[in-house]
Amino acid sequence: MRLLSGAAGSGKTTYVLARFREALATGNTSVRLLVPTATMAQHLQNRLAREGFVFRRGQIQTLSGFLRPWTTDLPEVSPPVLHLLVEQAARRVARPEFERVTQFHGFCASLAKTIAEFASAGCDSARLAANLPEVPLGGAFLAVYEEVDRELRRRGLALRGRILTAAAERIEAGGLPGIATIWLDGFHALPDPELSVIAALGKHADLTLTLDEAELGEATLARLGALDFSEEQVRGTRTRNALALIKAPGIEREVEEIARRILRQVEGRPFREIGVIVRAPEIYAPILRATLDRFGIPARFYFDEKLERHPVIRFLAGAMDAMLGGWEHGATLAVLRLAPRFADFGVMDRFDFDVRERIPRSGLGELRSLLIDEDGQPRPYAERLLHKIDSLAALEEWRALELAPRDWAARFATLREIFKPARPADEITHELALQYRSQAAVLDLFDEALDEAAQALHGIRHLPLEDYWRAVKSILRLKPLRLEDGRRNVVHVMSAHEARQWVLPVVFVCGMVEKQFPKFHQQDPFFGDAARCRLNGSGIRVRTAAEFEREERMLFDAAITRATMLATLSYPEFDGRGERNLPSIYLEDLDLPAEDAVAVRPAPRARTGDSAPVEIRNAQLLEYMRHRTAQLSPTALETFLQCPFQYFTQRFLRLKTAPDRPEQRLDFLTQGNVVHAVLAEWWLEPQDLAALFERVFAAQLKEKCIPPGYHTERLRNAMLDDLRRFTSEDPWPKIAFRSQIETKFCFPLDDTVEINGRIDRLDTAPDGRTFVIDYKYSAAQRVKDKLKDASLLQAPLYMLAAQHLNLDAAGMYYVGVKGGIEYAGWSDHPLLESLGVPENWFDITRQRTLEIVRQIRSGRVEVHPADRESCRFCDSKDICRVETQPAAALVQLAEGS
Repeated sequence: MRLLSGAAGSGKTTYVLARFREALATGNTSVRLLVPTATMAQHLQNRLAREGFVFRRGQIQTLSGFLRPWTTDLPEVSPPVLHLLVEQAARRVARPEFERVTQFHGFCASLAKTIAEFASAGCDSARLAANLPEVPLGGAFLAVYEEVDRELRRRGLALRGRILTAAAERIEAGGLPGIATIWLDGFHALPDPELSVIAALGKHADLTLTLDEAELGEATLARLGALDFSEEQVRGTRTRNALALIKAPGIEREVEEIARRILRQVEGRPFREIGVIVRAPEIYAPILRATLDRFGIPARFYFDEKLERHPVIRFLAGAMDAMLGGWEHGATLAVLRLAPRFADFGVMDRFDFDVRERIPRSGLGELRSLLIDEDGQPRPYAERLLHKIDSLAALEEWRALELAPRDWAARFATLREIFKPARPADEITHELALQYRSQAAVLDLFDEALDEAAQALHGIRHLPLEDYWRAVKSILRLKPLRLEDGRRNVVHVMSAHEARQWVLPVVFVCGMVEKQFPKFHQQDPFFGDAARCRLNGSGIRVRTAAEFEREERMLFDAAITRATMLATLSYPEFDGRGERNLPSIYLEDLDLPAEDAVAVRPAPRARTGDSAPVEIRNAQLLEYMRHRTAQLSPTALETFLQCPFQYFTQRFLRLKTAPDRPEQRLDFLTQGNVVHAVLAEWWLEPQDLAALFERVFAAQLKEKCIPPGYHTERLRNAMLDDLRRFTSEDPWPKIAFRSQIETKFCFPLDDTVEINGRIDRLDTAPDGRTFVIDYKYSAAQRVKDKLKDASLLQAPLYMLAAQHLNLDAAGMYYVGVKGGIEYAGWSDHPLLESLGVPENWFDITRQRTLEIVRQIRSGRVEVHPADRESCRFCDSKDICRVETQPAAALVQLAEGS
C-alpha cells in the first residue's frame, strides 16, 4: 500500500487523477477512486466526463457508498433518529448530573455528537466502559451511551463505526471481486474503523492513500506503518498564485465587494471558473445567497439548508401547530399565506388585513365568517380560500386519536394532499422549475421524516397526536436539505473542507477573522483534552482540541492554494454590534496590504430609453383629481409638500399598510387620540382625571384589540402621568377664556377649493381675541421645531379658519403634553412666550395653498421628498425606493445573468 503525502497544493490529487485517467484510457474497469463526500464525487465525475472519459458512476464514489454492498443488513442510524434516541435515553436513564438539562435540545445535541464521535472511532459503550477515564460526567455519559446502544440493537440499526468494522471483516474474508486498484483521496483524521477498512482493501487491491502532511503526526505515521504503508512525498507545486486582501467596514460591504470583483472577473472568463470558500457558512451563506442574486450572479451553494425553513415544511408544520393551538388566528393566517396558489390573490390580501385587525382571536369558524356575505353566500372569488380552510378543519378529528407510530406516519403522509402546487404558468423559467423540483423533493423528505419518527418511537403501541408530532418536529429540525442543482456556469460557493478537491483560476476566501477562520474549538463538555489523551493512550483514537487547531491550519493552507491565478481574502472590520473584529492570525504570515472595499450597488436590470413621466396626463384622471381635491385638509397639503408621491399613494390610491400586530397597536397615533379625547372632555367638564382616562383608554383597547402587557401598562402610566401634569401645572389662564372643543371648519380659498378640518380648542377672551390651541403628544423639542419649519401650513390655515368662524384670531399655539408642558406658537398679543405673527402670513399662505392645489391637479406625482430623513417613516418608501443611504457606485450586471 502506498501513502502519498505532501503539503496543500503539492499535487497529490493531480497525481491520483493522472493515474485514474490512464486507467480509463485503456478501458480498465477494475479501478476505483474513493472520496469522503458525495459532492466531491459528483465534482470529479463531472470533471472527467467533460474531458471526454466514459466510465460507470460507481468508479468514482464515496467510501460509504462503496462499502454499502457489504453492509446491506446493517442500516445506519440517521443523525436525526440518533438525536431522538439520545433524548429518550437521557430521560429514561435520569442521571442526576443531567436532570436539569435533558429537556434542552442543545444538550442532547452535544450528547449525540460525542456518542457519534466515539462510535466513529470504534469505541462502543462496552469498550468505553472498559477504558472509562475519571471525569465528573463520565459515568452519566456512559449510562446514556449504553442505553442508546441497547435501543439501536433492538431496532436493528447501527452506528458508523460498527458498520465500518463489519465491512472490513467481510472484505477481508471475501475479497474484492473485479477490483484491482483503489485510490483514496481527500481524507483526513482517519479513525480506527476507517483504517481497518483501508487495511482490508489493501489486502485484495493495489491501494494508494493521500494525506496532507499536516495530518501526519507520529501517531498517525506509526499506525500507517503498522499496516505496511510505504510513504512517498509529493513535492511538486503549481505556479504560486497571486494573493490579495480586502477589508470592509462590515460583512454586507465585504460580500458586495466580492460580488463586484466577480463581475469584473467574468468580463474575461465564465462564472464556473470562480469559487468562494466559506469557513463559517452559518454566518456567510445567507448573505452570500441574497447578495449574489441581487447582483445577478448565478451561484451554486454546496451547503445543507435547514429543511424546517422550506416553505412546504413551514406550511405543513404550521398547519399542525395551528390545529394543536386551537387555530389561533395569527398562526392560521401564516399557514394560509404559505399555501400554494394564494401568493398573488386579491381576496387573500383583503382577508389577510381583516384577520390581522381581529388578532388575537382563535377558531376557524370566525375565519370562515370573514369570507361569507350578509346573505350567507361566499364573497366573490372566496371559494378557493374557503375550500382551503375546510381542508384544514378536517384535521381536527386527529386530536382524539391514539395510534401506533407507523399508523401515525401513514396518516401524516396524507398531509401532502393539502399542499397542491400552483399550476405552471405559460412560460416556465429556470427559477420556477427549481421551485417545483424543490417542492417535490421536500415532500419526499417529509415522508422520510415521518418514517424516521416512527423508527425512533418503535416499540410504543399507541400514542397521542402530540407525542408523535413532537418527534416529527425534532426530525424536521435536524434533517438537512440539499437540492439538486445541475447548472454548470455558476460561481461555486463551498466549505473549506469541500474546497480541498477543487482547483479554480479565481478564488475568494471570506470571513478571515478570529473564531471564524480559524474556528475556535471548545473542549468537549463530557471528555476534556486530558481525558481524551488518556483514551488515546488506551487505543481509542479520539481527537483533541490541538488536533482540531492543526486541521484549521491545514484547511487555510488548502484554501489559499485552490486558485491558479488569484486568491482574494477578505474580512469585515466590525461586527453587527459595531465592535471591531480581530483579523485572523493566519493573515500575519502573509503580510498582505489590505485594500478598502468600494461601496457599490447593482445597476437596474431593466433600462428604458426615456424615463417614465412623473405626472399624470390622462384627461379623465386629471378631472378625477380635480374633483377629489375640491376639499383638502391642512394635513393633506403638508403631505404633498413633503413628497408628491407620498400624497399620491395615500390620498388618491389610498394604499393601506398591513394592520399592526397586537403589541404594536398602541402606537403614537393611538396614544395621541387617547390624550386628545381625555383633554377634550376634561377641559369643558373637569372631573376625576384617572377615572376619565381609564374609561377612554379601555375603549381604545377594546376597539383596537390591544392586549394587556408590560408595553401597554408602561404607556398607560406615562400617558396618565402626562395628563396629570398638564391638568395641574398648565400655565394657560383657563379661567379667562370661553372654550370651544373639537370645532369643525370648512372655508373656501377660491371658487374651486375648500379647506376643512377640526381644531382641538378655541379659547376666546372677553374682548373677542381668540387663540387657536392644537395639542401635540410629542416631545418638547419636536413641538419647538415646528416654529422653524416654514413649509408647514397648519398654523396659518387654522387661524384663517378661525376668522371664517367670525372670530378674531389673535394667535396659534402648539401645546406639547408628552414628558412636560411646552407652548410654542405665534401671537401679537402673547399670553405666553411666542413669536409674532409673520407679516402677510395669511395672504402668503393662501397663495401657497392655491399653488399646491394647482400642482396636485396638474398631475404631479414625482418622488421628490423635501426631507429625506422623514422618508424612513413613510409607508410608501418600499415603492418609490428613494435613496436615503450614501451614494454608491453602480455595478453593471453581467450579460445574460
